[in-house]
Amino acid sequence: MTVLAIFLLIIGTLLVLLGAFLVLIGAFLIAIGVALILIGATLLAVGTYLLIRRLFGRDRGRSHLW
Repeated sequence: MTVLAIFLLIIGTLLVLLGAFLVLIGAFLIAIGVALILIGATLLAVGTYLLIRRLFGRDRGRSHLW
């Protein structure tokens, strides 16, 4: 019984550590996903602003793209 108890203790500890590691990886991936969403939303907003500004013809006198 002592060997079984030690075996179960080791396996349980490894499973808890593995679960905690997977939770940390998941949190890291969620943080990366949120950052990508924010960057994408920012790029969409800037692109929309530039497109609307160009469509309304506020910068017809300039020759460059900005």
